[in-house]
Amino acid sequence: MNPDNPQTIELAVAANGETGPGSGVVVSYVPATGGEPAVVALACDPRHDPGRTIQQLAPHVIDWMRARLGDAATAAVWVTIDNFGRFNRARPDFSQVGPGGTAPRVDYQRFSDGLSIDAFYKDVGAAGEAAIELLSALVEGPSQNPMTPPMAEFLDAVESHGNLPAPGLIFRKVAVAAEAGDARTVAGVIQPDPVISASLINYANAARFAAAGKTASVPQAVTRLGTRFVKRIVFVAEMMVRYQRGVCPGFDYRAFWLNAVATGAAMRALLPEHGLPDTRADEAFTTGLVSGIGWLAVAETYPALMARYLERCRDADPITKARLQREIFPCEIGRVSERYLQRFEFPEAVSAAAAGRNDVDREWYDALARAVRVAQALSPFECLAIPATLPTPEACRAEWANWQGFIASVG
Repeated sequence: MNPDNPQTIELAVAANGETGPGSGVVVSYVPATGGEPAVVALACDPRHDPGRTIQQLAPHVIDWMRARLGDAATAAVWVTIDNFGRFNRARPDFSQVGPGGTAPRVDYQRFSDGLSIDAFYKDVGAAGEAAIELLSALVEGPSQNPMTPPMAEFLDAVESHGNLPAPGLIFRKVAVAAEAGDARTVAGVIQPDPVISASLINYANAARFAAAGKTASVPQAVTRLGTRFVKRIVFVAEMMVRYQRGVCPGFDYRAFWLNAVATGAAMRALLPEHGLPDTRADEAFTTGLVSGIGWLAVAETYPALMARYLERCRDADPITKARLQREIFPCEIGRVSERYLQRFEFPEAVSAAAAGRNDVDREWYDALARAVRVAQALSPFECLAIPATLPTPEACRAEWANWQGFIASVG
């Protein structure tokens, strides 16, 4: 196995402890990233009961994994999940052999807030969530719901649907002028609309140019931000104004947009942690802002499908929500976001990160993945399979505060 790639593994443990590929134990592995250690989650496979507890099997599984992870095994966070859904930190002592063979002695302890999934997420963070998502996907597999259309058909139907959320005339005019680099025309199109003007000015004042002083001028805001970036801001602002409510009555449109802004703010604040330059700050905000646009697209084009999910996910824990998403939706919402952003010609780094792809820009993907989780603590959106109790960096809270004027201007 490649210790640089996340993966899932199915293993069998014989009575004598011999371990190898097979059935009985499922393992997910998330590699170390951003200074955080690797995470390895172990559980008995509910599809193939091994007849022993995960704590009885874990030493042999850990020994098998160590032989393939090498040095990464020493610093990894090991966690066992028993059949009652209790999470324990497993601490292998590789210097001591447990009874009966080469497997290490393993001690188990609670997480700081107990044995729950929230306690696990609080201590381990985003990598822990990723590990659980991998396990859930392995055990539950793709949706077999006969009411759910195939993925390709679904994506095509969303993209061509007459109700697909789209910006209006102002955006189309700005897009034409922006392609020509005509800042004066861009400003002239925006100025008659007080809401779009206010949101653009608030954006410019909250952005990295704020050190140059506040502005109340649309032309100056356009000059500061550049026509191509203003095009994206107008896209988002017009969408936020047009979709304060929609065709899916149970969908919380305001919570969706607040979470979107929080994601953008968090991603801006997290750039230094991921070694990304401040010159990409505005791009980071936009990436976070539109990364979950697939939720809005599905709510508007397939409201009955979204309503079915909303009815079942209400007050559910993150693992249950992740399972329901796989059962109800034909594909990940991130894939819908990707198709949508491609249609409106957003940069590939933006659409790829929204789809959960790290092949275009790994650092950008990592920053967005973290921002999505931080934003759920700043301004939760109930549809997401992410706990709202994760720690929030002070820099993200401060950046979120900067965008309250922008939020007020559009909502």
